[in-house]
Amino acid sequence: MAVTASLGNWQWHRAAQKRALQAQLEAARRDVPVDIGAAGVDVAALAGRRVRVRGRFVPEFDVFIDNRTWKGIAGFHLLSPLRLENADASVLVLRGWVASDPANRWQIPAVTVPDGVIELEGIAQQAIPRVLELGQAAEPGPGDRIWLNVDLAAYRRWSGLDVQLPIIRQTDPARADGMPVEDGLVRDWPQPGADVERHVAYAFQWYAMAALAGGLWIWFVPLARWRSKAVNGRKAPPTDASDPFPRVAANGPAEMETDAGRQRVERDQNP
Repeated sequence: MAVTASLGNWQWHRAAQKRALQAQLEAARRDVPVDIGAAGVDVAALAGRRVRVRGRFVPEFDVFIDNRTWKGIAGFHLLSPLRLENADASVLVLRGWVASDPANRWQIPAVTVPDGVIELEGIAQQAIPRVLELGQAAEPGPGDRIWLNVDLAAYRRWSGLDVQLPIIRQTDPARADGMPVEDGLVRDWPQPGADVERHVAYAFQWYAMAALAGGLWIWFVPLARWRSKAVNGRKAPPTDASDPFPRVAANGPAEMETDAGRQRVERDQNP
């Protein structure tokens, strides 16, 4: 009972945390975008904030993150480095989702890459969500473009680029010379904290199980002892062995003696 109640509390607290996260993200999205290239930007404080960046994509170091689905369709998330304008540093941009080839899942999809300097907006994050990976993944080779998970340090070693935080989850088409550039990518990103209802439902399930366990314990332990004492406390009144119609307790199953029966026996005994 204590375990199930504690699990219910944990799910309830997770729901509260995600509600707070939703409120924080909604407030951050309403703010004016922060320019990543601006001096004095506190990168650690940008998580969940809208940001804006200018630069050029470096497509030779694109990585396709495997095992990502959209509406049940298998595909990849495209991760591209963007070299900042007037700087040697780069940031990684999660540009969007693209379907994989059903006949050959290792086929690299063709994606349009904007030419020249572009400007884009997105949501800053500190890491890329990981999926379950069995065992320790090998270090990617020079030609490996499909990764299951992306670690920033491993990406730096693989690409040789000076990649800095934050990672940007692109939310709108990039713009070149003020015009949007369509690339065919889907940017219907899962929203952090969007599954609050699931945690609430789990919490109520755990609380219901705790209530059921408590009710069963009360029924089988205290009430069972009380019922046992009540049964043992009932004592039938003493009876005369010579009496052919012994009396039973008033709360017995039936009255075994009647006036007519007693008179009949007395006549038989005294003819």
